[in-house]
Amino acid sequence: MDEAVTVREAAAADLDAAVALWTFSHVVRRNGRPLPEAHIASVHERMASPEALVLLAHDSADQNGQESVREAGRGPDNGEHDEEPGKDPDKESEHNSGIIGTIMGVQGRDEDGSGPPVSGLIHISLLSVAPDRWGQHIGRLLVEETIKRAVARGFDQAQLWTHADNLRANRLYKAMGFRRSGRVKVDDWGELLVHYRRALTSVAR
Repeated sequence: MDEAVTVREAAAADLDAAVALWTFSHVVRRNGRPLPEAHIASVHERMASPEALVLLAHDSADQNGQESVREAGRGPDNGEHDEEPGKDPDKESEHNSGIIGTIMGVQGRDEDGSGPPVSGLIHISLLSVAPDRWGQHIGRLLVEETIKRAVARGFDQAQLWTHADNLRANRLYKAMGFRRSGRVKVDDWGELLVHYRRALTSVAR
């Protein structure tokens, strides 16, 4: 059954729940391997940054003040993590306090974030979706809404990194006009990340 999904900007009071969902989603995708506490604390710190644009997805029934509503389950494939077999759907969203998806955009910086700001570039990260909602195009909606807000704020380029083996995410970004830049790196767990970039003249559909 299709369900309307609302996307809104996060408030400070949302951050604990947003980080909990991001963490839970990534633990499930990683077959139960826990994330280091320092990594989780870093995500909270990044989301709490004054320059961060953090968006949250909810089922519309959970939100009265709607900013953007989309019928989930329609349109091209989304970029949430591939669904893992053997998971209990009734337990997948137990930590998200009504939040079913997260994403963050920040001013892009040179040297993988440690250098000076790159004019017009937004860096997109921390995309996550409640595992029981994978495959329902919520990830695509979150990326679309991030791009819309980025354009409104004067950004004209976007970049992101994703795991090379996350086929669903790679399909999503290509469908939305992102292209591989050729840059790659290895994350803290020895897994290959690939870099995407695109111009922000419009949202590809």
